[in-house]
Amino acid sequence: MLLILAFVIVVVLAAWGFNAVIGYGPFGILIALVVAVGLSAASYWKSDAVALAMSHARPADPVEQARLHNLVEGLCIAAGLPKPRLFVIDDEAPNAFATGRNPQHAALAVTTGLLEKMNRVELEAVLAHELSHVKNYDILVSTIAVTMVGMVALLSDWAFRFIWWGGGRRGRRGGDGAGAGAIVAVIGFATLLLMPLVAKLMQFAISRRREALADVSGVALTRYPPGLIAALEKLRDDTTVVHSGSRATAHLWIEAPVARSESEGKLAWVGRMFNTHPPLDERIAALRDL
Repeated sequence: MLLILAFVIVVVLAAWGFNAVIGYGPFGILIALVVAVGLSAASYWKSDAVALAMSHARPADPVEQARLHNLVEGLCIAAGLPKPRLFVIDDEAPNAFATGRNPQHAALAVTTGLLEKMNRVELEAVLAHELSHVKNYDILVSTIAVTMVGMVALLSDWAFRFIWWGGGRRGRRGGDGAGAGAIVAVIGFATLLLMPLVAKLMQFAISRRREALADVSGVALTRYPPGLIAALEKLRDDTTVVHSGSRATAHLWIEAPVARSESEGKLAWVGRMFNTHPPLDERIAALRDL
């Protein structure tokens, strides 16, 4: 609830900044919030489909991917979860993610690289990590974070486009109210600049904490820490990057699908700056202490 409240405050501040810039009064705030909430509601209900489509995931065939189905079924029985829909992504980079709004509407996707490079114990550990996200409702938290960040970014983008095309309160007000209106507009403009960054930083903080918790919950499910340690070590040492990964869905994966070193891509410094996950070495060290 504190998470939702914090994001609501950020969205309200962004809406106020939007209205301060365009100068439509309470009516402007109402329209901005209604449209933003409508778009966010649509993305909430379809977040799993969007994430799967962006990742070019295809349904996992029960015969071709029998090992995957068997492992997930066993883990779901142990965790008391309904079996999620399973998908495979044709990519040599080992990675996986879970998505959906609740355990009853969850989906789990793995890359072909993960299936090929992980042995049975390591694969089970990765799947347990992802199912922990489902059981802990991290997938809902991630969806809320994405939609709220999207709302803030949308309001900011609308305001800047409005200014670009010659709108705004400066063009409509004059006389004694011009000075006060200009001050309010400047404050609103500054708010719109800061709120997307604040929302994004909140998303990073949430994602990092949830990844660490999922590591521990996944180990509790398999009762074998060395399995996840070995899996994370393979992910750390592998230099391939998921081709269909993006920063919009980076927080969903067990390892952020962005370049982290120069050998993985020229923009590795950007990936490190906006990494949504704790460093793999830190996660491995934490698991060794269990």
